[in-house]
Amino acid sequence: MSHTPRVLTVGTGAVGAIYTWRLSKSCNVTTVCRSNYDIVNEKGFEMDSAKFGVENFKPNNVVRTVSEGVTSEPFDYILVTLKALPDVYDVAEIIAPAVTENTTIVLIQNGLGVEEPITNRFPNNPIVSIVAYIGTSQNDPGKITMVGRESLLIGKYLSAKTDSDKQRAAFIELLKKGDVEVQVVEDVECVRWQKLFWNAAFSPVCTLSGLNTTEVLANEEAMKAVTSVMGEVIDAANACGYKFDREEQMANMINRTKATATNYKPSMQLDKERGSPMEVEVILGTPLKRGQAKGLALPHLELTYALCSAANASSAIRSKKATL
Repeated sequence: MSHTPRVLTVGTGAVGAIYTWRLSKSCNVTTVCRSNYDIVNEKGFEMDSAKFGVENFKPNNVVRTVSEGVTSEPFDYILVTLKALPDVYDVAEIIAPAVTENTTIVLIQNGLGVEEPITNRFPNNPIVSIVAYIGTSQNDPGKITMVGRESLLIGKYLSAKTDSDKQRAAFIELLKKGDVEVQVVEDVECVRWQKLFWNAAFSPVCTLSGLNTTEVLANEEAMKAVTSVMGEVIDAANACGYKFDREEQMANMINRTKATATNYKPSMQLDKERGSPMEVEVILGTPLKRGQAKGLALPHLELTYALCSAANASSAIRSKKATL
């Protein structure tokens, strides 16, 4: 009798819901839900995807916490789709109750350095690190909308402390059974840096200016800020051993924004508008620290990091006052 893989998704917002849905075609899936727990536990997710269609998706099990999902039968995979907020919570601590010696930990998260807390805490567990390109949102609890197509870039995390080739290949097959588009890359951190060229430049400029991408592209001063920060992030990547062509990368990022991301608000900007914590550390802080450790002066990136960190603190103060 063949074994049905067991998957625990931690952080079942829009991205987590989409990929848990696709994995459910071949796996037994448990989702950890917080704000959307009541509606998902009762009715499941209302999925509306341009690629995958419309469906009511009910996970095999819906729980409020990781501990609540733990049974005598261990999970083969823990899929982490939480926002990467190392200054707010420790992902390794959150997933620890469900990690066994045979658990593969899968990360679908933004930013740079998201793997380090996991490999430090669980050095003997295989890790699968994934960069997602997807447009999806949960505007109402349990109602997931996905526009366009999606793609997952999966590659080796070269700093891993244990080999994960076998587990990564097996997880890719599970994704493909759910019709997910998978691109295999040699070094996932290279892809993380490349995504940062856009995210560390456009996201904070949109966030701090209040302009969307189209408005930023049309504003000379905003574009000065974008190109200054982007150039420094590329320099930091190259100082860390990569060989990106600075001008080519900048041109590609700007042209792609004009072609495919019109009137777009990055997730950092939406978080700021909601008063939610922004992913500042993994998008700005880590590339800044890594570049500075190589002896680079990165004044534009340093200032942008400082301003976004202050904006995060301001949101936290307002949120605390609102609950008093």
